[in-house]
Amino acid sequence: MSTERFAAALCVSLLAFGLLAAAPAGALYLNAPTISVEVGPGTSPGSFNNTFDNGQTIDKVIDAPSADAEEFHNQTTHIWFTADEVGGGLELLFDFGQGYDIDTLHFWNYTSESYDVDDVAFSFYDPSNNFLGSLSVQPELGSSPGILAQDIALIAPLNAQFVTAFLTGTNRQVDFQNIGFSGEETIIPEPSTAILLGVGLAGLASRSRRR
Repeated sequence: MSTERFAAALCVSLLAFGLLAAAPAGALYLNAPTISVEVGPGTSPGSFNNTFDNGQTIDKVIDAPSADAEEFHNQTTHIWFTADEVGGGLELLFDFGQGYDIDTLHFWNYTSESYDVDDVAFSFYDPSNNFLGSLSVQPELGSSPGILAQDIALIAPLNAQFVTAFLTGTNRQVDFQNIGFSGEETIIPEPSTAILLGVGLAGLASRSRRR
């Protein structure tokens, strides 16, 4: 049997027993209830104004039902933070519950230059809390009267579970509606799969040497 035919037969056998991971089903929209969010300790001294009035929680950040949902700015839907000093901002901590290969940020910004978010500094971490990388994005003003998400491509934060976002704006203001992400579940072979695949490849290498 040729090397190429042996390799093909090995792959077919592994697939038949479900030992090779299937291809990802496509990008998933990650927002409530898929992920969780909390205010981080890196938040600067400041005021949340009416953000948490009448029992509202920080979960307002992740409650858009889809990436193309239309948001309307009112006291029960938006996040409004005012830092005490210029350069201060709001830190948010996201947990996806497992690793995802993130490719898109969906951001619903406020519509006025005086209050909108001007910069979001992201840091990405894998399920073991190892640092993966950082990225800073500058979202545009939100649309009006209905606010639609701006879709911003992220440079392949692979196997990210934890994300830290630090949001800042001019005039010390941070006002926006929602944050969402899109990505695919990280596919990691189970140990037994990796062992069997390794054995198969070792056999293939040995056969090649004999030939």
